[in-house]
Amino acid sequence: METWATVALVLGSNIVIALATFFTTRYQVRHSDWRFQVEQSLSQQRELEGRQRELRERRREIRGEPLLKLRTELARMANKQDKLVAAASRQHTNIVGVTSEEAKRELQVAVEDWNAYMTSGDFAQTLLIQYDTDLVSQVEEIRKDYQTSYFYHLYYQQMDAEKLLEAMKVSERNRTKIVEVQELINKRLEEL
Repeated sequence: METWATVALVLGSNIVIALATFFTTRYQVRHSDWRFQVEQSLSQQRELEGRQRELRERRREIRGEPLLKLRTELARMANKQDKLVAAASRQHTNIVGVTSEEAKRELQVAVEDWNAYMTSGDFAQTLLIQYDTDLVSQVEEIRKDYQTSYFYHLYYQQMDAEKLLEAMKVSERNRTKIVEVQELINKRLEEL
């Protein structure tokens, strides 16, 4: 009887060990499956976040490029218009050391430079690729102010003193507007 008891004890302990091994293995397999699913889910999430980041960067690049170009073209346009208005104003202001022939030549060079710039289409193209109509309107307002000032200076003999004084203030006023537009462009770029 003792032998049977020993055999029963050994068989019982083997069954307990087998059951423990079975449940441990089953737990490990389930845990392994769960871990695999979690890792796969995290991998998919990282991939999705990477694609979203790439899309945001591409969007920033696409929408930022026209703004950067506008910022540059605004500066170019303002520089050329400043020269044009200054040359036109020299037609009726007495500047020491500048003859009327030199003033006329300076005006001719400024007019040719402005016409070449406008004919190139860079400025118009830059405005046409913009998506912010407020910015386009402000830049066009600056350009029109310069053109009006140029016209008043060019035909100073037919203008009253008030219009001529206003024309002289345009460059200073436009500098402030240009800074404001440049700041608005920077703000739009930061928002991207």
